[in-house]
Amino acid sequence: MDRIHVTVRARPLSAEDAQSSPWRISGNAVALTTQPSTRFEFDEIFSEECRTADVYGARTKHIVDSAVQGFNGTVFAYGQTNSGKTYTMRGSANEPGIIPLAVHDLFRSIQEHMDREFLVRMSYMEIYNEEINDLLVPEHRKLQIHENYERGIYVAGLREEIVTYPEQVLDFVSFGESHRHIGETNMNVYSSRSHTIFRMVIESREKADETESGDSCDAVRVSVLNLVDLAGSERAAKTGAEGVRLKEGSHINKSLMTLGTVIKKLSEGVKGQGGHVPYRDSKLTRILQPALGGNANTAIICNITLAQIHADETKSSLQFASRALRVTNCAEVNEILTDAALLKRQRKEIEELRAKLKNSQSEHWDEDVLNLRNTLLQSELEKERIALELEEERKAKEHREKRLLQQAKKIENLSSLVLNSDRDDRVVVSSKNKRRQTWCARPLSRQFDVEVPEPVEQGSARSCGERDMGMPPCFEELMQESPASNSEPSAHGCSSSDLWNEDISLPDSHALLNVTSRRKPNTKEITKPNGLSARESEAILVIKQLQDQVNLLESEKSLIQNNLDNVLELATQQKASFSEKYEELQRNALVAQEQAKTADEKLSALATIEKSKQELAYEFLSKVSMETQGIAVQMDQMTHSVDGATSFIEEFFQNHSVIAENVTELRELAYVHITRSSYVIRDHEKMSKN
Repeated sequence: MDRIHVTVRARPLSAEDAQSSPWRISGNAVALTTQPSTRFEFDEIFSEECRTADVYGARTKHIVDSAVQGFNGTVFAYGQTNSGKTYTMRGSANEPGIIPLAVHDLFRSIQEHMDREFLVRMSYMEIYNEEINDLLVPEHRKLQIHENYERGIYVAGLREEIVTYPEQVLDFVSFGESHRHIGETNMNVYSSRSHTIFRMVIESREKADETESGDSCDAVRVSVLNLVDLAGSERAAKTGAEGVRLKEGSHINKSLMTLGTVIKKLSEGVKGQGGHVPYRDSKLTRILQPALGGNANTAIICNITLAQIHADETKSSLQFASRALRVTNCAEVNEILTDAALLKRQRKEIEELRAKLKNSQSEHWDEDVLNLRNTLLQSELEKERIALELEEERKAKEHREKRLLQQAKKIENLSSLVLNSDRDDRVVVSSKNKRRQTWCARPLSRQFDVEVPEPVEQGSARSCGERDMGMPPCFEELMQESPASNSEPSAHGCSSSDLWNEDISLPDSHALLNVTSRRKPNTKEITKPNGLSARESEAILVIKQLQDQVNLLESEKSLIQNNLDNVLELATQQKASFSEKYEELQRNALVAQEQAKTADEKLSALATIEKSKQELAYEFLSKVSMETQGIAVQMDQMTHSVDGATSFIEEFFQNHSVIAENVTELRELAYVHITRSSYVIRDHEKMSKN
């Protein structure tokens, strides 16, 4: 955002006016001595002794150079009548003004830009009584202002001349000045009665290479340079204007008042607040709308006179210039992009992006990516290995805990066995001692060899061989045994005669079935000399062995637990380091992915735009081809018409030549007849004399 640059130039005064001047210039400020509070500051103030070249170099030179680069520019001189505006803009033979200096600088700057091709056009118009006239074609009057998207605000029907050197431009300017409305007033012999706008349109594009086909593939820069000479505000009482001059003055003052209103609105920020700015109230402000708070570099040269008689007009001019200081513009390069130019520019951007992608994805970057991938794979494998080791350690720990539980159960069972062993032994001995014993009588005769068991104490050795104590045979069967079988010796070494010698009374068979020994059982426990039984000793030995195994397992458990803790700590450290490396690699990968994604999006967007532009270009070319075909048909028709016309003309010329020959013959015949007639007349005269 650049504001309007304002400079002030004071007109030289006569010695008389200089002594009575109420204004004092100090640096870049001018003040009214009679009113110390009335003080104005500007970008630059030029005194009476300055030259026009100094005023031009303050800001206008920069605007002209910017116009060559594609920025719009406007410079106009403002002030009351007879303050030196026209002299500042046009100059004289000895001191060229702003317009000649700008024209020469423009072409000099064009020559310095050897890499671009330029086309310069100029026009010259005046606004007289709110009517636009073309000064290059005086017949073009009352032109209208139009506006469209491509050209912006322009004057329809205005003649534009293509110029190639400064002298040609200045010749056109001189021709236009000769048709400008100028009148005489009490204040000025040659008073400008209209506003003039000298406009130069500069088009440029890059020079096409020899390898490139066609010149229409480059963007075209189009800038407009306006150099405006405003008519001065005036008072009818001072100028003595009457009739036509009074009407001209009223229109001049009206347009300048509208310009002041526009500047005042813009300085107050009404445009930014959505307010109305009355550009359309005057043809001058309508044409200069882009330069006032728009897309242009603008400079105002405020011409004043410091004479006492014009103090009010000077103050009004300085107030206008002071308000203009607060108006800001936004100048931008004006480029016209055709479809082909846009495609070419996008193609260049795509190539640049591809080059950047190639540089970013160099071999070194590929190696880094491979290293990162390998590191990630190694970290994943290491994590899996650690997970397997931890799983094995967990399973081994569960197995050890299971074994410990089994051993604890065994110890508990053995302890219960040891505690209950005494009670169990006593119960067994008591049950054995309390066991019933049955007996039967010995056989009464020798025939029966029956072994009668004798009661023996528990733990004593038997003297006779043991027999199978099944159910005893019946008593009647025993009595019917043969006597021969009883001759065998008994198992106890006793003969049957001995048994028969004894006087034994046999009880009833039913009375001998159940006879119980009523002896008091021997409840005394058999113990070893140390007071422990064999079973207890064995249990104690087993318990000691189990305790040794438990201690061994506990030591192994503690050792394994320590190893497991070390492994877990090492695994945790490795996991932390791997996590850091993985996060760093992931960040790098994300950054690379984002860059690649951004580049892909740009490429896709550019490809889409290029595709759409290609489609538009194809449609445009198809339309052009159709129009070309139509034109070709029309040309063929015109060719046939021209051929017919040519044949007609040839026939006409042939007929004309025949007629000409006939006319010639008629002339010759007439000449012959005239000659003959003259001869006859002479003869007749001679005859009449005679």
